[in-house]
Amino acid sequence: MSALSRVFYRGTLSAGLAFTALAGFAALPAEAAVAAALPVADDQQGGAPFAEMQSRIAEIESRIETLQRRTPQEPPAETALRTPDSTGTGAQAGELRLPGQAALDEVQAQLEGGGLRLPELQSGDLRLPEPLQPGGARTQAGGLPLPEAAPQDARTQAAGGTAAARVRQVVTTALGKVGEGERKDGTTFYGAWYDDYTDQKGFAGAAWCDMFLSWVAVQHGLEKQMGVFAYTPWHAEWFKKQGRFDRKPQAGDLVFFDWAGSRSISAIDHIGLVTGVNPDGSVSTVEGNISDKVVTRTRTMDTIVGFGHPAYGG
Repeated sequence: MSALSRVFYRGTLSAGLAFTALAGFAALPAEAAVAAALPVADDQQGGAPFAEMQSRIAEIESRIETLQRRTPQEPPAETALRTPDSTGTGAQAGELRLPGQAALDEVQAQLEGGGLRLPELQSGDLRLPEPLQPGGARTQAGGLPLPEAAPQDARTQAAGGTAAARVRQVVTTALGKVGEGERKDGTTFYGAWYDDYTDQKGFAGAAWCDMFLSWVAVQHGLEKQMGVFAYTPWHAEWFKKQGRFDRKPQAGDLVFFDWAGSRSISAIDHIGLVTGVNPDGSVSTVEGNISDKVVTRTRTMDTIVGFGHPAYGG
């Protein structure tokens, strides 16, 4: 109850009590009325009824105030709590709204009402790789052609196309030494290198055609593919044991000679590197220890025992 209401309430109560008192006073006999009209002091017995009335009024007002303090007051309707959300709109008291809730509500309403549609896949938007047809060209997803697989050759084709590159590197290195030869004392760089590489002695002045090609192999890390030897028959036998020795030449092969024209590995006298195969069946070579130098030659098959095929691709 507001202060103004309390004042009004008290005024009304006091007026009512006063009216009741006056009514009672009017009902008194004439003698009593005269007596009541006379002034009475507080300490005199005649003032007791009026004092009791004032005391009772004060007691009633005290109880009214006590009851007002105990009764919870409800807030005015216009002050109801509103919590703004991210869109600036209010939510009723007790309703929690997260940031972006309005946008989520809108999407949900569109989904429920059918107003939001996901894009549909059109025919041709998704393509799977076509299977490889027998004898046909392979295609990528989308119909783009794949490169044709290169023909496989057991001796020259390397994984990733490295075999042909290694052949070119080996041939280039060997041809780069053409013209070099023995020292004045009859020793060679390749013989001395073989001593150091194999931790042996006595090869510096030995026949060096095979040690020359062993040096070339090591320069390209192809020791296991080309072999490292000083004795040509052992070298040819090494290829034969691997199934890599025959009389079908190709570039990069090691070619083994017998000047007497035999086909015996034990009779081999010399070794060279095939740099090309010619249309007439002859082979172009680069060889060491011919007239004490590195030279190029064209050789026919009549002095060739066979060819060792290094595994350049492995």
